[in-house]
Amino acid sequence: MPDKPHAKAWSLLVAATVWLVPANLLPIMTVTQGGRSKTSTIAEGIWQLFDAGMPGIAIIVMVASLLVPLFKVLVLAVVYWRAPTESQPLTSTRAYRLVYWVGRWSMLDVFVVALLVALVQFGNLANVQPEPGILAFGIAVVLTMLSAHAFSPNQLWNKDHGNS
Repeated sequence: MPDKPHAKAWSLLVAATVWLVPANLLPIMTVTQGGRSKTSTIAEGIWQLFDAGMPGIAIIVMVASLLVPLFKVLVLAVVYWRAPTESQPLTSTRAYRLVYWVGRWSMLDVFVVALLVALVQFGNLANVQPEPGILAFGIAVVLTMLSAHAFSPNQLWNKDHGNS
């Protein structure tokens, strides 16, 4: 069981990890074009971008939507795990600050879907509808950011971790 100073950060991180499952399994949007609808998960959207001849955009989406959230969860888990007995706080502090900085860009996917929904509304010609996966993704991102915010890197430097 995590000690009390880290319990809130751990709880939020576990909740974020749980929400990442439906975020990656459920569809994030449905695109209707010419009367034909296509519902896509994050992974399907990435493959569609590759198939459409847009590998650069596909790689950006893959990094932002799949790799970065996983990276953030793993790095925060390691930092939280090591915090009570941290012997090299500089490394953990730098890792924490990197994740905290990356968190600013985490909502990029949600904004892209929101932008598409707002801009692509041409009746039966073209239409974009958000799906439950984007909500799950947004919740996971917010929970990850709250988890990082609940943890203070000062806790890595305190010699008496139980009273921080």
